[in-house]
Amino acid sequence: MSLTRPNKKRRVLFLSNGHAEDLIAATIIKKLLGQCPYLSIRALPLVGEGRAYDKVDIKIIGPRKLMPSSGFAGFSLLWLVKDIASGWLRIFKRQIDTLRAERTISNVVVCVGDVFLVLLSALFVKKPIIFLPTAKSSYTRKFKEHYRIEKLLMRRLCKLVLPRDKLTTSSLKNFGIKARYIGNVMMDCLEMSGENFGIKPGEYVVGILPGSKKEAYHNLPVILDAVTVINKRFFFSKSSLSKKVDFLLALAPSLSLDKLSMAASQGDSWTLKDSTSAEKKRGIIAHLISSEGSQIKIIQGKFGDVLYSSEVIIGLSGMGNEQAVGLGKPVVSFPGKGPQITRKFLHIQRLLLGGAVSIVETRGEAVAKEVYSVLIHPEKKKKALKAGKERMGGFGAALRAAKLIKKEIEKI
Repeated sequence: MSLTRPNKKRRVLFLSNGHAEDLIAATIIKKLLGQCPYLSIRALPLVGEGRAYDKVDIKIIGPRKLMPSSGFAGFSLLWLVKDIASGWLRIFKRQIDTLRAERTISNVVVCVGDVFLVLLSALFVKKPIIFLPTAKSSYTRKFKEHYRIEKLLMRRLCKLVLPRDKLTTSSLKNFGIKARYIGNVMMDCLEMSGENFGIKPGEYVVGILPGSKKEAYHNLPVILDAVTVINKRFFFSKSSLSKKVDFLLALAPSLSLDKLSMAASQGDSWTLKDSTSAEKKRGIIAHLISSEGSQIKIIQGKFGDVLYSSEVIIGLSGMGNEQAVGLGKPVVSFPGKGPQITRKFLHIQRLLLGGAVSIVETRGEAVAKEVYSVLIHPEKKKKALKAGKERMGGFGAALRAAKLIKKEIEKI
């Protein structure tokens, strides 16, 4: 019987543990509701505030609080201690209680994140599980490949597993797991309107992703130094860039423009200038202008357009860097200050994305030199384009995932 009929109503619980995972889950939910409008869907974000779910018409359950580590406590004992001091154990207990209550409410659980969610679902909800493992891949080999115990749990507990790439899917299938490759839903989280932010044809465009966490403010000075060096053409001598370079900074909704301005003005060389009403309509909410004439357009609400318009990205982002490579854009990054963008994290990301991420020292000069190298060497762009197609899979995965999830629900 079709799920589009109200007497076949089923209740689905989505679990996710991170901002990127929340976005992926919310994107699938939109497609799933389009396929099955009579589904009752609830979501429990285990990490952070789950703001990505606010754009879908579903019920959010459980406590929501952003911890000091922003979900990256596993990278450092110090950040784990800070999370515990901020009440993580108390919140986690309330989340477990919420899961127990779902045992009598939900018919199926969709886990978006890591195997920890699968284990929680099996222990406390005890309903069929569909799993989208977003973080681990066979491309990252010993650094972040699925452990044998994780594979055993997937094989025993999951009705369906939708890995992020073909290589991982093949590996899980060979272990006897019911895995299907449908692409990477992360790409469908991008929205593009076609806005070009007033950039003239033929100009170079450098996108800037400072990240979405508080550490973005601390890492901004290095990025600004890089912009200054690029505009001075310090490294370029006779082989200087032949065209103007435009800079687009994508400001995440979680960041404050005022705090960004404060971080930029610490060296007294950058000031914030308000944009015109016409610019605001295009997504340009302000400009950062240096005393030496460098200018950065600050964009909000047009993240996909920033990536699409750029030839190279200065990226201190998790999901954003991956989406950039998915669009064929090379990424230049450096170890930042904070729990997320560490040297180890970037090394894993570089393996994950087929070498399309360049890791340089945490100095503006080093960032500028690599950005320049990408701009003048077309082969680096070709490499990123190839890696993007291979590792990220293009668009359409969200709808394919929704159709498979619908099929599994209909079996219940």
